[in-house]
Amino acid sequence: VAITAGDLTAYTLLRHIVRLHLLMKVIALTLFLVAAFGWTQARFQDDFEWRFAGPGNGKHCVQILEPADPHTWNDNYFCSKHESINAGFRWSYAGPIRNMRCTQVIEPSDPHTWRDNYICVPHSSPLHLRWSYAGPIGGMDCIRWYEGADPHTWADNYLCAQHYSHFPGSLPSWPSDFRWSFAGVPGGYDCVQIREPADPHTWNDNYFCWRKNKGNPGLRWSYAGRIGGMKCTQIIEPSDPHTWRDNYLCVPPNSPYNFRWSYAGPRGRCIRWYEGADPHTWADNYLCAQHYSHFPGSLPSWPSDFRWSFAGVPGGYDCVQIREPADPHTWNDNYFCWRKNKGNPGLRWSYAGRIGGMKCTQIIEPSDPHTWRDNYLCVPPNSPYNFRWSYAGPRGTCIRWYEGADPHTWADNYLCA
Repeated sequence: VAITAGDLTAYTLLRHIVRLHLLMKVIALTLFLVAAFGWTQARFQDDFEWRFAGPGNGKHCVQILEPADPHTWNDNYFCSKHESINAGFRWSYAGPIRNMRCTQVIEPSDPHTWRDNYICVPHSSPLHLRWSYAGPIGGMDCIRWYEGADPHTWADNYLCAQHYSHFPGSLPSWPSDFRWSFAGVPGGYDCVQIREPADPHTWNDNYFCWRKNKGNPGLRWSYAGRIGGMKCTQIIEPSDPHTWRDNYLCVPPNSPYNFRWSYAGPRGRCIRWYEGADPHTWADNYLCAQHYSHFPGSLPSWPSDFRWSFAGVPGGYDCVQIREPADPHTWNDNYFCWRKNKGNPGLRWSYAGRIGGMKCTQIIEPSDPHTWRDNYLCVPPNSPYNFRWSYAGPRGTCIRWYEGADPHTWADNYLCA
């Protein structure tokens, strides 16, 4: 069979049409997912900003200082725009900071020692930063670091980051920082829309919300089944005929919220989901969870935000008591502590073996005869802290656990991370 040039042209055109059709379907599906599930990504520029004339009203600022540079670098800051977001930034003009994830900030044209400067974040941070001294980086969110008084080409320098789903600020407490609204987004709150397109009873203006001054808890809504890779709670009303069997409220898999749904009155600490215009028994439907007042917001930095105390709880700190009832050497007043203005790291102590469901570090002193072999300091399983214990001097970045009244070699015991 002879194939003409016209046949090839028609075949090529048909292939392009098929590809275009597939592309349009992908775009349509993406738009549907965004509309249906509220898939959004936070932008670096929305959460942070550069300031070259003092911190102003910026929140949680780190000073960007190069003492060897005479061009007014003493008043430059990199800041959060929101009180709820503390990224834990630290700055160094003398090399990277140990035990942090650091990005070199370099300007080759500047002769004032701009080769050993770094901005650093905790290893647990969702921010993965990159630096450019030649304009913004394609495909990333970038913020210009500009110092107009410096003549050494600081007009094209940018700190960049990938998109991230949400920044773990100080998350809302349950239930006090949440609310339901059946009449649009209330002032002072951010929300996820709760909608069921098949239900005609004004479900287009219903929202589940949290206070604006708190971190984004990562809530997503689906009216078409569970969302993959998330921890989902079914929102069901058996008396409602409008497809209320495939609706789910979802949170990230490591979220501290463990929601439960009830369509027959409250079961614990609950918030009512009420739509007065819907006749199908929505007056007794509740979203419930355990009470939480502390969430892993801006967690304490190791080791600067922690301390040991052998004489009670120190001022300005929250603590977990470190006790061994079998040891007579004043272990009743020993505490391991973190700063009050930081999130609760979830530490728990046990003098009777590991705590189930937690990540535990054995605290042992072989020379002490008072049952110091079954004692553990534990953290939640998703905690960023990976502690190590040493009873023979420091091994890395450590805090000494010292009890002077105990004669059994407690002078060289350290908790390290």
